[in-house]
Amino acid sequence: MRITLTGAAAAALLLLAPLTAIAGDGDKVTGGGQILFATKGAGNQIAFTAQQKGSEATGQVQTIDRSAGKGRAQVKFHGVVDCVEADGTMAKVGGHKKGGTQRFTLLVQDNGQGAAADPDMIAFKKGDAADPTCEPGDDDDDGLMALGRGNAQVHDGQGGSSGDGGSTGAPGLALPALPAP
Repeated sequence: MRITLTGAAAAALLLLAPLTAIAGDGDKVTGGGQILFATKGAGNQIAFTAQQKGSEATGQVQTIDRSAGKGRAQVKFHGVVDCVEADGTMAKVGGHKKGGTQRFTLLVQDNGQGAAADPDMIAFKKGDAADPTCEPGDDDDDGLMALGRGNAQVHDGQGGSSGDGGSTGAPGLALPALPAP
């Protein structure tokens, strides 16, 4: 009889497990591309992969800042992901510089796939401008720029995959409408 009760208790716990999921669990953000300065030539580059599994986040963000111009020094940044939070087509990734303490925040909006979709949007902030958490904030849409020569994918672990360009449904992560082409 004791074995039956133990088995029943274990089965009950397994049924309750999905109800206690951690916010952000299963969220994933991947992509890369350039922020273009003109119609030709290299722009600032970014590549990122981030995933939240339970209370642990994994991934990295790498950037090359070429805003000083052709033939000038490039500023490289390699960040380690500390948190990921996706809501529909919008995601926020936070972390720190590899081997250091400088903080960064990456905001990503996946606007769908194909030629008919609006460009994906990103913003990368580091230092004092970075939010050390992945909590939604009123200024999350500040500095968003079109991602050129690339693509971003946001997968909301709680609500499925993005890519349809739909609304995020969350005021803290909502972005302004893109201008008509």
